Amino acid sequence: MQVGVDYPLPSQVAVGKGTVLFVCGWCFAREQRITSAALVLGGEAQPVAYHSMPRVDVFEAFHPEPDAASRDDPKFHSYRSGFWGFVRIPACSEPRCAELVLEVRLGDGVTQRASLAEITLQPQPDAPFVLESPAPEAGPLVAIAMATYNPPLELFREQVESIRAQTHRNWVCVTSDDCSSPEHFARMEEVLAVDPRFKLSRSPRRLQFYNNFERALALCPAEAEYVAMADQDDRWYPDKLEVLLRERRDAQLVYSDARIVSEQGEVIADTYWAERRNNHEDITSLLLANAVTGAASLFPRELLDYALPFPPRQFSHFHDHWVGLVARCLGEVKFVDRPLYDYTQHGAAVLGYADANRIEPLGPRVRGWFRSDPRERVRKWRLHYYVDCCRLTQFTRILEMRCGPRMSRRRVRSLTRFSQAERSPVALADLGRRATAELVGKPETLGAELPLFLAFVWRRAMVASTRGLERPTRRFRLDARPPTTLMPKPGRRESSYPAVGQVAAKIAPLELAVRDDGPERINLLIPTFDLTHFFGGYIAKFNLARRLAERGARVRIVTVDPVGPLPSSWAERVESYSGLQGLFERVEVAFGREAAGLAVSPADRFIATTWWTAHIAHHAARAVGRDGFLYLIQEYEPFTFPMGTYAALANESYSRPHRALFSSELLREYFRRRGIGVFAGGAEAGDLRSASFQNAITAVPPPSASDLAGRSSRRVLFYARPEPHAARNMFELGVLALTQAVRDGAFGPEWELHGLGTVGGERRIELGRGMVLLLLPRTDQRSYAELLRDHDVGLALMYTPHPSLVPIEMASAGLLTVTNTFENKTAQALAAISPNLVGAQPGLDGITAALADAAARVDDHERRAAGAKVKWSSDWDISFDDELMARVDSLLAA
Repeated sequence: MQVGVDYPLPSQVAVGKGTVLFVCGWCFAREQRITSAALVLGGEAQPVAYHSMPRVDVFEAFHPEPDAASRDDPKFHSYRSGFWGFVRIPACSEPRCAELVLEVRLGDGVTQRASLAEITLQPQPDAPFVLESPAPEAGPLVAIAMATYNPPLELFREQVESIRAQTHRNWVCVTSDDCSSPEHFARMEEVLAVDPRFKLSRSPRRLQFYNNFERALALCPAEAEYVAMADQDDRWYPDKLEVLLRERRDAQLVYSDARIVSEQGEVIADTYWAERRNNHEDITSLLLANAVTGAASLFPRELLDYALPFPPRQFSHFHDHWVGLVARCLGEVKFVDRPLYDYTQHGAAVLGYADANRIEPLGPRVRGWFRSDPRERVRKWRLHYYVDCCRLTQFTRILEMRCGPRMSRRRVRSLTRFSQAERSPVALADLGRRATAELVGKPETLGAELPLFLAFVWRRAMVASTRGLERPTRRFRLDARPPTTLMPKPGRRESSYPAVGQVAAKIAPLELAVRDDGPERINLLIPTFDLTHFFGGYIAKFNLARRLAERGARVRIVTVDPVGPLPSSWAERVESYSGLQGLFERVEVAFGREAAGLAVSPADRFIATTWWTAHIAHHAARAVGRDGFLYLIQEYEPFTFPMGTYAALANESYSRPHRALFSSELLREYFRRRGIGVFAGGAEAGDLRSASFQNAITAVPPPSASDLAGRSSRRVLFYARPEPHAARNMFELGVLALTQAVRDGAFGPEWELHGLGTVGGERRIELGRGMVLLLLPRTDQRSYAELLRDHDVGLALMYTPHPSLVPIEMASAGLLTVTNTFENKTAQALAAISPNLVGAQPGLDGITAALADAAARVDDHERRAAGAKVKWSSDWDISFDDELMARVDSLLAA
């Protein structure tokens, strides 16, 4: 059975009175179709919401050639493999470990099980503060929960002073700091030291704002009667607490209006509610669009018995939205219709007033509807289904578990009406009715109903349009592929132009969870695990990780691109390459984009392996207080793109503070001559900040002269990479040169011409005079080495300063190999590696002439055999020998 989850499940979950996990993934069996599926936790089987949903991405991962069966999916079951559902976790009194299992029943009645995660269940989050002495002031004790992270210090000081100036004096302020920088934290301690009622607690790991507020609330002392929440950068009016206490009466929560001001104190709006109606009474409206601002609210401390712990952070949840919903489920919510504080807007805010109240006018929305690409509309519906429909469904299910016994039937029906739209046409129609009402007048939910309505329609249309399909077709159809993340950045809107959004996503920093007590790791950043394009560059990265681990370092490979479905044999297939046996026994793996937060420590170090991982490593290093990273440079990457955005960003990556490890001295020399990267300050400085190694080539037993003389045929092997991402291999120029060489008579009927390297299937290219270039599919390393030994002339081009490994491998197999020169990659430099390398000017005339020269000298068996002894490493332990690794250690330490 092949199984994968689309989003990593948390290793630890705080349960409280009950909680719910969202699980989304794919699963299929080789021989039988799945007839039912359930998620099993603690022995309780809970049916998934949907299974056997269409997943084009899974199908493509297992079938690079759509019509060809694969070893892992011989009957094409991978297409109908998607599933998702919710797992209810009942209250627990003691911490315990539980295994989450996917259980499926197959068409032949057999049941199969697959473990998805080991999860530690905790009853509650952190324990509250214990007050040292009773509060001396009169009136009920109010615990103020403040969450901080690198606050703007002047605004933070104003916030603190405004709390100290409250007319209600009986309060204590619990501040949970989310791993601010040491400098910031020290300044915060100075600001808070002026009043003993401020209690400052530093989280041992980075939580992000949602879980940091959860921690702040959990730390509120049990002696408190009421709880208020505070941001780190607002200004409270002196009577804020006094008015909220007076106006609460019997409500479960009371909140006020706010005045919107700039960082400089200029008034932006006199009320928070200039753009929308404030409906805090209707549960459905409150569910779809939050109306309760956390910093404006006050509630009895008993509310935390139901609100804590927060729902698992699998989506873009907001703390105040959750607390407001819990309060409304348990009772009434009241609103004070005047501002009681200044809500400060500045660039560092997680979610500002403008983003929280943004809605496009009806006219532009309608025009945009007709102008947009239908495929883009469908993509957005799918996004809203997973990111919003599933998020709100998780909320409603947890609210039912915790608050249901205290809710009236009418209130329960109001709460669950939204999630019933998933299956009930009546509930869906009601959501559509609400969507229509939101299109006119002043909205109260910012038009949330329409995207949600269309998302539910998408789910139904997706099922209907693919019913009966056993594999994808070329006609228009929908599929259930989920988005790469369930947690889009709060307030961040995608660009209206998809290409811009793609670039932004590619270089976006990873979300990190910094832990002061975390283990020290070396994090090697790679794009993804792409088994289709697993070439020499990846083998070098993983062997570097292996050698670092062997020297005692704790090493983790971290993917920075979204990782698609991987067959269960993916690790085995990676370890089948040279030097990588047992890799994953020594090295950890983390999927950076799928993780809710990559756990790192201030001592962590980072290794970039491509231009975009360099941008990401730069941000990660700064986040843990380092001023640079190690850059494994295997190419001058701007040359891998047309002149434009990607080339510019690739070039910019070399300006980030780093040390460099080059994959050949020829490449290092190119950077040295051009003053690029570490050499920007001169050759001497660059040499101190860099080193070079040789990518180990595939080991090919060198042929003897008699072996070569005994061949009865003549064969050309062309490193043929027609894919756009391999443009630097100059496939078209190679074909043109071979065609011209055939016309000139260099290769006659006695020659066979083969191409190797394409990730596609076998293809034929007519070269004229009855000659055909046969493009062979990729092979494993062993078959590749055997194939090399069966050929006589090689052609492998690379229009960059790196020499490329393929021509060296060809030369080591005794092939007279034509490759191109490039600046300091001269014919003399190539011949120094092996006389079998024939350096040619990168043009049609130069390559054609070199091919003719190689063909004419093919019978010089002695020279070919001597040239097979190349001056290049074929052993990764030699490439990364102890001397080089000591140099790598020093570069990492620097």
